[in-house]
Amino acid sequence: MENRVAIVDYDCLSPVGTKFCSTWERLTHNGSGIQFIDRYDPAKETLKGVSAIVFGGQIPLQYGDIAGSSERFRRSPEPSHHCVTPVCRRIFERLQFNIAQHNPQRMALIGATALTSQISQQTLMTTQRPYVNFILNQCHNIPLTLVAKEFGLQGPSFSIGGACASGNHAIFVADHFIRTGLLDCALVVGFEFPLLPVSVGGFEWLHALYKRDKPDDRAYDEPEAASRPFSGDRRGFLLAEAVGAVFLSDMTYADRMGWPVKAAIRGGYLNSDADHLTRMAPENIVTCMREALNAAHCSTDDVDCINAHATSTPVGDAAELSGLHQLFGERLDNIPVVANKSQIGHSLGASSVLELMLAVEGMNEGVVLPTLNYLPDPALPRAFISPAAIERRHKTTLLNSFGFGGTNTSLVVELSDRH
Repeated sequence: MENRVAIVDYDCLSPVGTKFCSTWERLTHNGSGIQFIDRYDPAKETLKGVSAIVFGGQIPLQYGDIAGSSERFRRSPEPSHHCVTPVCRRIFERLQFNIAQHNPQRMALIGATALTSQISQQTLMTTQRPYVNFILNQCHNIPLTLVAKEFGLQGPSFSIGGACASGNHAIFVADHFIRTGLLDCALVVGFEFPLLPVSVGGFEWLHALYKRDKPDDRAYDEPEAASRPFSGDRRGFLLAEAVGAVFLSDMTYADRMGWPVKAAIRGGYLNSDADHLTRMAPENIVTCMREALNAAHCSTDDVDCINAHATSTPVGDAAELSGLHQLFGERLDNIPVVANKSQIGHSLGASSVLELMLAVEGMNEGVVLPTLNYLPDPALPRAFISPAAIERRHKTTLLNSFGFGGTNTSLVVELSDRH
């Protein structure tokens, strides 16, 4: 444990809550953040296919509320510009963080996002109204810079773009920066706001999203039933907005500062398929998971829970569950496999940051979150997938995150005995 990186604290803004505590409360009660999209009117959109994508995971705030007022949002119409700092501030306030007690050069901010900045681009093209922060809002490090400025952090500050696996990439990089002694601490922040017609259209043209086009589908009038990973009737994922922040620290440093340690990162692995741009290479994701376990110095017998990438696409879910079965064998029927995207949708670069904090909270609380709407697919290997939250003690979790371009990440986290 001494050589492992501590997960000290976390917070978020998600489709089911404006804070982590409210998010956790809703999720443990089998809640869903999937709803009818009202950021725009899908029925009025003329881009091909967009009118059929009517469900998504929206944070429960209007953009003007995020910014503090409609006028402030008009002056800088990019949600991440306004909401990353408040989420991070809550963490620093709980830790009673004072930069005077630290070396600011050894405190980093590492971001994760796939498509952020498209809202500001669309706003400019629609209104033709120039604003001073436009080009800054295209730089994905700027939301991090605002946090760094407020709290005096002078270490590395940059954002990683690894498609849907960006969050796990950022966590992995921060973990290694701390392990190698470059940093004492790092705040990893995932942020994504993809609910706009051009992004929705782009994913629909790849046939990746759930479409409301079949009146007999069980989700036609019930948005919360649309995201159904591993189910036999899965039909695509649900785009979602989110911001998630996780504070990591050297274990000894955390002890010295008197910070809580909720869990530790035991190890991880990254690779890429060098193959198809959107379909996973099953053998390569098995390699990624196996090497993550090797890096964590543990075996499949040590894993108590699996937090799956599981977006609810026919091909992707099949590849992941088949890979898990290849790695874990028949034991997969006794290890809980969790798909958080069934409850909060797919927030792309932010997704795995949220999934990390949910996995850690689950280990601390002895709760395995549900995979909502699950109906077994007879074509897939048998697995322990619960459609409702259950009480179950577990201390080691494997987390998967895979992205377009064939980029793969797996992390192993374990419960800490220091609370």
